[in-house]
Amino acid sequence: MNSHQIPGEPSEPYRILIVDDRPENLITLENIIERKGRKIYNASSGNEALKMVLKQPVDLIMLDIQMPDMDGYETADLLRINPKTKHLPIVFVSAFNKDDNKHSDRYEPGTVDFLAKPLDMDDTRQKVFLYEKIWRLSASNTDHSRMQEKMSEELEQFIYSVSHDVKAPLRAIANLTSWIEEEIGSKNSETLNENITLLKGRVMRTQKMLEGITDFSRASTIYETDHPFKPQELIQQVINALEIPRGFKVQADNSMPEISNGKNKLKQIFNHLVINAIRHHDKNKGLIRISCLDLEDMIQFTVTDDGPGIPAAHHQTVFELFQTLRPKDETDTVGAGLAIVRKIIDSMGGKIWIDDTVKTGTTVHFTWKK
Repeated sequence: MNSHQIPGEPSEPYRILIVDDRPENLITLENIIERKGRKIYNASSGNEALKMVLKQPVDLIMLDIQMPDMDGYETADLLRINPKTKHLPIVFVSAFNKDDNKHSDRYEPGTVDFLAKPLDMDDTRQKVFLYEKIWRLSASNTDHSRMQEKMSEELEQFIYSVSHDVKAPLRAIANLTSWIEEEIGSKNSETLNENITLLKGRVMRTQKMLEGITDFSRASTIYETDHPFKPQELIQQVINALEIPRGFKVQADNSMPEISNGKNKLKQIFNHLVINAIRHHDKNKGLIRISCLDLEDMIQFTVTDDGPGIPAAHHQTVFELFQTLRPKDETDTVGAGLAIVRKIIDSMGGKIWIDDTVKTGTTVHFTWKK
């Protein structure tokens, strides 16, 4: 691989616009920088260049400074006004003037450069090569991110489809078990009764696991309207919708900063956290408190309960899918709630963790963008 070969080049050409009022200069510069994988356009004035970039997107402009009517700096200033060309890299090409570098302060750092005439061929090629390399690496990263997003979407759709398809035969098994139980009636032996009960329990658990898989796969794609809302009002809606057992109280701060996005996602998070705190409490009464801390562009919510707590060794694993603190046969949950909560929070750019400094109960913190 030579020094001007760029690994992993995408198929799209690197588009360069050369702007100079002298035809011989256009030809010379084009001959110097021409290579496979590049597409070169020419303009003989600043006005022509401005018209061209509006019709044909380019990735780099090599701009002569000393041109009649509109010089290079005036052309660059107009390019910076347009949002579409504001960050477009520009290499000024001209006989060097000691005042030229002063103009670089007018532009965003890293988006302008200078080449002095007469052009040094190696220096010119190297400078263009570096700009092209940056562009291709950026394009490669963008393509990779898009591919990851597509694969993630396809995987979520696959998981949803599979879990949906498996539910039908499971329902048939559950119905068949009930029919067998009715058919045998009083003839059941103790062993048969135990086996039927075990079979029904396993079917029910598998159904819950499939529901957990479905909810987990769709957790980050919950529909949103992105209207500003008050978190305390949303929390009250969650409390009103849940059947809170007698003996349990859920309290929330009355004053919380307004949030502009993710209302439905945040509603599901509080729903899971409150249910989780009640379900895993070791008494028939308890207090769950929801508070928040304003962190400028983020809000840190805290959900605290006075239950048995979670051992420090499990502070990370409880956020994994199908992880439970008790043996699966001893609990009616499948361990999907906290995994769903973390996935939603991750998709919104936040973080969630269990406070390991609190010795009684469980304190969960998570951050949310305003």
